[in-house]
Amino acid sequence: MTSYTIPIHPYGWNELAQLYSPSLSSSAQNKQLLRWIKNHPQLSEALAQDGWVKGNRRLTSMQVRIIVSYLGEP
Repeated sequence: MTSYTIPIHPYGWNELAQLYSPSLSSSAQNKQLLRWIKNHPQLSEALAQDGWVKGNRRLTSMQVRIIVSYLGEP
């Protein structure tokens, strides 16, 4: 099992987006995270298989784990 330095637990979309792009505005953070997901077909597919759809405002622990495994830690 992979160990992460950030806690893997349910996050709000805004909360996770802020971790990945702290220097951007809130709106830009959200858009950037969504762009990264949409531009990474394997990541998009893995999230879809776990039940994520665009517009979900809460991410499960598993969805966070999937994102971090593809994008790396914020």
